[in-house]
Amino acid sequence: MKRPVLVLGLLLTVTAGGAGLRLVSLDNRPMHCDEGVHAVKFGELLEKGKYEYDPAEYHGPGLNYLTLPIAWLAGAARLTDVTEVHLRLLLAVFGIALIAGTLLLWDGLGPWAAVCAAALAAVSPAMIFFSRYYIQEMLLVCFTFFALAACWRWLRSDRPAARAAWLVLAGVCFGMMHVAKETCAIAVFAMVVAAAAMMLRRRRGVRASQSSAPQAPWPRLKCLAGPAGLVLLVAVVVSVLFYSSFFTNADGPADSIRTYTKYVHRAAGTPEEASWHVHPWHYYAEILLWWHHGGAVWTEAFIIALAVAGFGFAIAGRGAAPGGVALVRFLGVYTIVMVLVYSILPYKTPWCMLGFLHGLILLGGFGAVQLVRAAPGRAGKAAAAVVLLAAGGHLGWQGWRGSFAACEDPGNPYVYAHTTSDVRRLVARIEEYAAVHPDGHGMPIQVICPAHDYWPLPWNLRRFTRAGFDDHVPDKGAIAPVVITQPALEADLTRRIFEIYEAAPFEQRHLYMTVFENLQLRHGVPLRAYVRKDLWEAWAAAHAPEVPQ
Repeated sequence: MKRPVLVLGLLLTVTAGGAGLRLVSLDNRPMHCDEGVHAVKFGELLEKGKYEYDPAEYHGPGLNYLTLPIAWLAGAARLTDVTEVHLRLLLAVFGIALIAGTLLLWDGLGPWAAVCAAALAAVSPAMIFFSRYYIQEMLLVCFTFFALAACWRWLRSDRPAARAAWLVLAGVCFGMMHVAKETCAIAVFAMVVAAAAMMLRRRRGVRASQSSAPQAPWPRLKCLAGPAGLVLLVAVVVSVLFYSSFFTNADGPADSIRTYTKYVHRAAGTPEEASWHVHPWHYYAEILLWWHHGGAVWTEAFIIALAVAGFGFAIAGRGAAPGGVALVRFLGVYTIVMVLVYSILPYKTPWCMLGFLHGLILLGGFGAVQLVRAAPGRAGKAAAAVVLLAAGGHLGWQGWRGSFAACEDPGNPYVYAHTTSDVRRLVARIEEYAAVHPDGHGMPIQVICPAHDYWPLPWNLRRFTRAGFDDHVPDKGAIAPVVITQPALEADLTRRIFEIYEAAPFEQRHLYMTVFENLQLRHGVPLRAYVRKDLWEAWAAAHAPEVPQ
């Protein structure tokens, strides 16, 4: 009984460490533009109780609906009551569940390999960073893993009730994969290919492992019809429930299928859909192996090396997992297919690789244990363990640096078109202007940026009831006391300000002053912010000791 208790204790310790890296200071960086978009979309559900799936944008409804319980527990009734911590907490919880859930594969990977895989998931810089990010990817990765784990537990269970329960859980998770994000199709395709490869191997009469350990049952195709039907039924019910907005949007389920027409174009890298998200096939390899774009080098090559070793051991039939190496072989094929598909597709973002990165992590946990066991003698095994611990520590240090010390650094491979802290500084100053304006948070604000490139400002300015957002300078009407724009529209704004100035009576003429110099929305995307002179003077009077004369 000592070893199971030790393994469980280590797994809980690893999970607690991973939780710390995911939960601390969730608001330590400004919201990414995508986070801001999803936050405002969630606000519609929170305030109006309505959600309608948009097949053109925003991905699936899972992120919105799963955020509701956190908002309710926080007592939030409006978007203005919600903070970055509330939103990102959901993904942190799923990131922690991904670590702890590795226990479900203990008899496939092996207990020590499960602990190692959990540790790699806990310290992976990418996994930490995107467990603190209000987008759908961590939901997709977590539900994908639990769908696979539930199928594995079904294979390993011998009680009818337990087998039925695992199949239902698998169906729920497959349904939630679709509810999370449309790219679940890639993961499902990879699973089918991997399962087909395993069944083909069985059909040819090749044993799943040459190990003397008990072998994992691998069902024949004809035996899968009933279980697969139950899983599919449950998955469809779950998907329809969410996409129909709980039976209030009849077009939602059909839209969730029609959307793939758009996403095929986006994945193919067509200019009107993919824009600057098109990257070469080796983009993910560069991120994971050796990323050096100013500043320090970033690498998760240690995980890849362990994964290659683990798959190699499985192919050779070596491994001491109680269920044999069938699961590891399946994970190897599944991960390779995922890597190939995501690398071939021109459309790439750093978070899209999390699915196959987690597959590499699971393989890496198996590889770590096998490398230690393969090392000669006690001294060799001790040396291998020390090297593994040191490399894991380096990953953890990178994880801390990526999510805390360098969470806005453009040299960080996971800081992708990220908002700068200038936005927080600007909004804090606008709050000060509102404090001296007679309308308070009803003070008019105009945000005018080409191609509506102003996100996440609608999130940051959510407390201002008269904040307007546009992509061009209006030809009619007044100019707000506070205006935010970009250099491309600065000339149009200046011309409009002087048109109003010249047409107004003398006592109603207003000049504008620059708020801050050298503002950036994102690195390389400058902002210009202006405040009307009379409002600036009221602010300066209220902050006289702070304002240089």
